[in-house]
Amino acid sequence: MADKFVLLLEFSSGIIEPLPLSTEALADDRIVIAIDELKERVWLWQGASTSLVERRAAQRKARSIVSAGYQIGPYRIGRDVSNIEIIEGDILDDPEVKTQYDQLHHTLNQKFTISDGVLGRFGGTPSPAPTAVEVPPPAPTPTTTPPPQPEPKPAPGTLQPETTTEPVASKPKRDLDDLGVIRVGILISSILDHFSMCYISTTKIEDGTRYTIEDPNGIICQIDVTNGSVHFLQRYDFQGKRKEILALLRDRLAAADL
Repeated sequence: MADKFVLLLEFSSGIIEPLPLSTEALADDRIVIAIDELKERVWLWQGASTSLVERRAAQRKARSIVSAGYQIGPYRIGRDVSNIEIIEGDILDDPEVKTQYDQLHHTLNQKFTISDGVLGRFGGTPSPAPTAVEVPPPAPTPTTTPPPQPEPKPAPGTLQPETTTEPVASKPKRDLDDLGVIRVGILISSILDHFSMCYISTTKIEDGTRYTIEDPNGIICQIDVTNGSVHFLQRYDFQGKRKEILALLRDRLAAADL
């Protein structure tokens, strides 16, 4: 069997960051996109305390990963994944949702070779997966259809209002690109609050731009910006200032409603 990969990505305000492979990542205040090549699907964990707006944005991102895969280091993973399974943390008492949750737990409990602290490579035979619970369909309830009522006729001389349906225009790609650049600017400002000097370089990649942010001591972080989302190439320590920088970044993104 060819090697399979598993990766957890935290999604927050359009920022995507790899997480260590652990069931502890599935917290109530997190949205996590799990690329699972073992079961050939993307799991989307939506913690109970996450917002509907964030959940919808994460679903769009999960769909883009299913269509194009996800690049991390030299690997593009998830190319053979075709399904998205949404796990809503606020309805775990639902038997079907609980089964999905158990399936994801089963994947995360496999024995992996870990690269860069986050990417799990699996080359063996998976342990047996938990059996799915079959939920019987609800019994049909008798319904009584009321007789059709005649449609009232308008009074003479009364004009009927015209109803029109206008298509909702999708957001242009330019707007998404601008949104990614704005998020990068907020990230850079958050880094500059903790570093007195930074060097920033950009490189064009296949579907966006790669930013390398460093100081005289070395690389602080590298990120790719594609379709309005900011992807950290790996889980950076930010030279020991990770917690403070990411907390400031998320506060500023939330304040800017991004």
